Amino acid sequence: MEPKALVEAALFVADRPVPLARLAQVTGLSEQAVGRLLQALVEEYGAPDRGIELVQEGGGYLLQVKPELAEVVRPLAPGQEVPEPVLRTLALIAYRGPILQSEVVRLRGQRAYAHIRQLVERGWVRAEEEGPTKRLSVTKALLAYFRVQNPEELRALISPGEPPGG
Repeated sequence: MEPKALVEAALFVADRPVPLARLAQVTGLSEQAVGRLLQALVEEYGAPDRGIELVQEGGGYLLQVKPELAEVVRPLAPGQEVPEPVLRTLALIAYRGPILQSEVVRLRGQRAYAHIRQLVERGWVRAEEEGPTKRLSVTKALLAYFRVQNPEELRALISPGEPPGG
């Protein structure tokens, strides 16, 4: 089994950034060897005739479509459909965040718990324990998805009318 192919396959199946140590553990290679292979992959994917790139994000490594190609191929991406109620919950978190989960549930109803779980699983929302509830905020992955640098830019994308909530 070719080590570089093994690292590439591991990154291909991952749905979130994979830390170097985890890649080493899964592949059975040393961290130094994985680091060298990652650098080789970064260089290979950096060529202009390649459609994907290897990026370091959130303490790990991730294969992704190059930003200049993302909009063209987005219709083919699996699982990109997000139900409208979940999007409304996301808009509330993005607009008012960081926000307590209890406040989101008060504004959006009991189904917001399931919406929040989906958003956390997708990697778009971070939920941090705070007393009996959680503090919710958007992640770098969500900012990257909308190609903005910070939550303020994301808020500017949300309709300037009445804040989302109902």
